[in-house]
Amino acid sequence: MTTLFPWLLASLFVLAPQDRNAGRRAQGEPQTQPQVLNITCYPDRVELDGVGTVPTQNPLATALARSGPGTRILVQPGDYPAFGIGYSKASPWNAQTSGGNSNSPVTIEGQGEVWIRAGKASDTIGVGQAIPNGWFTFKNLKIECGYRAGIFFTADGGKSTHAGYRFHDCELWGGWDHLTQTGQKSKWGVYGSGLAQFEFRGVNRRAIVRDTKWEHGFYLQNLKGDVLIENVDATRLGRTFCQFTARPNEGPPGVGTITIRNCRITDVGISSGDNFKGGSALTFAGRHRGDIVVEKNVFRAGFAAELRTLTRAGSPYGTGALVAWDRGVGEANGTLILRDNDFEMAPGCGDRPLVSLGGCRAVRIEGKNRFVSAAPNAPTLAIDPLGDDGEVVNSLVGSVAVSNDTIVRGRVTRRGAAVELSSLFARPR
Repeated sequence: MTTLFPWLLASLFVLAPQDRNAGRRAQGEPQTQPQVLNITCYPDRVELDGVGTVPTQNPLATALARSGPGTRILVQPGDYPAFGIGYSKASPWNAQTSGGNSNSPVTIEGQGEVWIRAGKASDTIGVGQAIPNGWFTFKNLKIECGYRAGIFFTADGGKSTHAGYRFHDCELWGGWDHLTQTGQKSKWGVYGSGLAQFEFRGVNRRAIVRDTKWEHGFYLQNLKGDVLIENVDATRLGRTFCQFTARPNEGPPGVGTITIRNCRITDVGISSGDNFKGGSALTFAGRHRGDIVVEKNVFRAGFAAELRTLTRAGSPYGTGALVAWDRGVGEANGTLILRDNDFEMAPGCGDRPLVSLGGCRAVRIEGKNRFVSAAPNAPTLAIDPLGDDGEVVNSLVGSVAVSNDTIVRGRVTRRGAAVELSSLFARPR
């Protein structure tokens, strides 16, 4: 008992106030322990300014439970377990805190190589709103995806808003090897509904999302504000790099500006569960009323020879780079802007249009986009594409303006008929 007794005292010091206030927090009130502005995490303890050293089995949850506007949490190198924020259940893994605010977020910053390990958790970082919270900035962390998600924001039919979650210089590792069909059976990198002012971007270096087994790098639904995904390297994902939806049964239409900028996307849509045809890399599926800006991104598929075997019999490797549509949801997206992108399939690859545009109130193809594909049975650029029955499957694009610096190598179609690219060029005013 001589070695355990100090640990037990320290645990009681941290957990007893949570237990006394658990009933209040279950009704939406945050923890009442005093906020600490400067906290240092180690794999087995936290150091709280003005309080001292507290041994703990979940340092990040312990630190976040004592955070508030302006708190800075420095995370020392090592492995850390999964944790949650904002759930009603009082637990050592769950931080019951209201977080920061737009002017003074809580900052959690890795100092060197910091891994957050999934262990047996479904989600490595889970976020709920039973205790309303927001405005956290995570920096320089490597996140090992759980069997459901690396980062999971709960969905409740549009009732809650997850505001101000930002991830800078972070990495999401799904852990699945699609060639050998071994590894961690991860589903999503980031899953979330009701996000606002969300960021996942590289600031001082490239951010990463890779190797999910089943589904998307980012699966974001019914947005309530702006989203920025920038300077991300995405590769070998089961389904898309980013899929945005706003289905009527899952909440209100999406609002805010979606910006995807300067990302490098290679070989996605390769889940064996989808016969290696898991969707186009960037997918916008209707009912998003804000602008969608896709700028300076690079897409490649089929150039890694070892992956070309990952396809169903009789079908070429690879899917598309981008699709916008609204089939089945009854409302188009807002304005889609494609600016200075470079999308290319390797020769002989691709089973659908490289870029397929429907279900948007307006489309603007600006700057110097380059779209290259020689897919055997699909155009390179399809506007208002037809379904298998020969009918237009989405609401029609309201207007199309194409820069005369646009390069398309392959066929261009509109409502299924071949057209000249020049016929789409924006007319001088």
